[in-house]
Amino acid sequence: MIIHGDLPPVGHTISLQVCAENPLRVFFGINQYWVDSGTSALALALLDAKAQFPHVHQPRAIIPGYCCPDLVAACVYAGIEPVAVDISVNDPAYDCAQLRAQLDDRVVAIIAVNFLGVAERLAELRGLIASLGLRTRLIEDNAQWFPTQKNEAIFESDYVVFSFGRGKPLSLLGGGLLLAAAPLSSHVQQQIAPSPSVSALLPLKIRAYNWLLQPQLYLLLNRNPLLHLGQTKYVALEKIAALDHFRVSLLSENFHRYTKRSTDIADVYTAAVAVNGLQRMASLESARARRLLRYPLLCASAAGRDKLLARLQKEGLGATPMYPAAIDAISGVEGRVSVPAALDNAHHFAQCFISLPTHAGVTAYYREKIVALLRAL
Repeated sequence: MIIHGDLPPVGHTISLQVCAENPLRVFFGINQYWVDSGTSALALALLDAKAQFPHVHQPRAIIPGYCCPDLVAACVYAGIEPVAVDISVNDPAYDCAQLRAQLDDRVVAIIAVNFLGVAERLAELRGLIASLGLRTRLIEDNAQWFPTQKNEAIFESDYVVFSFGRGKPLSLLGGGLLLAAAPLSSHVQQQIAPSPSVSALLPLKIRAYNWLLQPQLYLLLNRNPLLHLGQTKYVALEKIAALDHFRVSLLSENFHRYTKRSTDIADVYTAAVAVNGLQRMASLESARARRLLRYPLLCASAAGRDKLLARLQKEGLGATPMYPAAIDAISGVEGRVSVPAALDNAHHFAQCFISLPTHAGVTAYYREKIVALLRAL
């Protein structure tokens, strides 16, 4: 009997081939700050945005009602109050009417999240800021997306954030990058601690990570009730440090591998979800859609989502609910975020959302099983 095992939600191995050159320095070109995590990169952007408004004594930053709690952690570290604004109906982008209601001269930044490869409406956000006569900075959070070619690496936000953490598009098991339209203030740059010494265990850790991505081995982790894999909770940011040289040396080969990955699996899912009770996000049909980290899927109801998710997870097919709730209901966030209006759309989205795996480990066997379950609804 063949044991196929459980698919991890993300499953791209990390190459340990080193290269002294960092090709992304030329690829991006503009002001770059390589740090130890995506959260650190976001906190750095917020610190610099705050520095542009020295007269604002209680600065605020807008975050979407459905997002990773690391956005809250970055705001807290920067000494900025995070204000959660509801998202659109069945779309993780902001509800612009509610966003407008919260914008004033205390808001130093809006964090625009690229959700799994679906970009925010950046031009609309810039237009909204301009129409109100504000100087609010726009931060593009691309922790869940990474460009593959030069024409995708043209940005119009004040700051752009990337992450190289576990499960990210270009993963190094840690690291982050901040691009800034203008150099960061010297005071903010001084808050980046020197790169830490890399443990000799890091290459072994990466090898173990690669090894455990095999479905037969991942099954042992995924079915262990004590591990709580993928649990979403608030984790405080303690410091910002420069990215270590070892991870920098891994960028070249891993970026090359990333650009060569197939995106065919998304088309397979698209053909399968045209069934009763399932829908694609409308934004997937727009210019906002880019290379997907995971495939976003919406169910008509919370009960329908829970039923489908349970069946997919029972078969070990790599499906996840992403964040289990709107940001105000995430473990550890209470008391750290302001919620001036109900996050109704965010709560509904959290109850009806499923993400499907799109990585190279989704072989024909797993594709057929996933598609069969989707069509059996």
